[in-house]
Amino acid sequence: MSPPAGLSTGLAFLPNWFTDTKDAGALDHLLSGWLRASGWRTVGLIWPIEGNANLKALVRPGGVEPMPTAPSEIHDVARALKGGTPTVVWQLPNSSGRLYTNFQPAGRPAGLLWAERGPGEPWTEADRNYLVLATRMIERSPALAAKIGAGLEPGRLDQRLDDAAVIAGRMAHDFDNILTGIIGFADLSVPLLPAGSQAAKFVGEISKVGQRGIAFTQQLHQLSRAAQAKPLAGSVGAAFLKEEIRLRPAMPSGLQVVTEIPSNLVGVGVESGPLGTALGHLLENALEASPPNSLVNVGARVVDLTGADAKGYLGPVAPGANVEITIRDRGCGIKPEHRAKLFAEPFFTTKVRHRGLGLAIVYRILHAHGGGIRIDDATDSDSGTVVRIVLPPAAARPGAVIHSPRQSNMYLVGG
Repeated sequence: MSPPAGLSTGLAFLPNWFTDTKDAGALDHLLSGWLRASGWRTVGLIWPIEGNANLKALVRPGGVEPMPTAPSEIHDVARALKGGTPTVVWQLPNSSGRLYTNFQPAGRPAGLLWAERGPGEPWTEADRNYLVLATRMIERSPALAAKIGAGLEPGRLDQRLDDAAVIAGRMAHDFDNILTGIIGFADLSVPLLPAGSQAAKFVGEISKVGQRGIAFTQQLHQLSRAAQAKPLAGSVGAAFLKEEIRLRPAMPSGLQVVTEIPSNLVGVGVESGPLGTALGHLLENALEASPPNSLVNVGARVVDLTGADAKGYLGPVAPGANVEITIRDRGCGIKPEHRAKLFAEPFFTTKVRHRGLGLAIVYRILHAHGGGIRIDDATDSDSGTVVRIVLPPAAARPGAVIHSPRQSNMYLVGG
């Protein structure tokens, strides 16, 4: 038995989503063609649901129109979809109702896609399955990537970072030997030169440059070793406090870090060394992004993730109980053209004295321990970025008893 006419032409349209393009306007063109082929009254797309939507499209037979306001029911629909059902119909007068499904590009937050048609045309199971299938194709289409920036396919990302880590490890070992020689002979030369002489100053600068090189090779070693799973129990509060103290001297003037980490927070399945490395890189990014006299907020809590929640993180996050750590700055945010490069391109950075390894190291540590990361724009009127990472509790992995200093529920530190 052949499918109904609208469904048949809709299925025939689906290969168009694989058309290779770098034109940001191609998405609107394809959405309009998809609407006509499927025979629907309207199609709507909003992404992401949380925060400021980067993509709000309302598609009618005449083309794509601006969406002045999102449908009032989207948060109720989102909660229903988080329960595990693939589609939800929201009843409306003079309509078959809006048929909703989750819209979630790889490694990105969730959005919603919906279709609507006239009364007397109830949504069938075949319609529901078709909308889900089409949405999975749209999520991975070149047209969407051209509109919102390329997504990150976990498999390709992992292989790329694994290859980079092998090269980094070999480079770090060789450069360590070279830099150790440079620093050693520079330090031996200083006492042989007249104190305060120009020659002594030049040799001293050689030693300082060598030390900066050592700091870079340490990051190369971190990238190389970050995938080594070390699931002994670690304390988020203790690891973060240690990193905050280390970075405190470099804080911009007047910057304050407000931390809310419960003293009874369960441990995570990552031992203190790699846990501190990951938190340190994220905190350093937040501090450098923040203007003077502003705030960086750090929080941690246990969350119960649904399957849809877990897919919103980059990494092998499992549904269920996880420890969520958030770090929020008040900087200028991340430009869309830079966002997709943050993890996918080791050595990509917009900072003059950095080498772009921090987030790659963080991702590899999280990945090795069953965790994940997502980076969102701030959701309120202030500018800034919110980094969320999740890790499984220590109880979910083989581990050891945690011992950490007693800490308060909230503390305030300033630069």
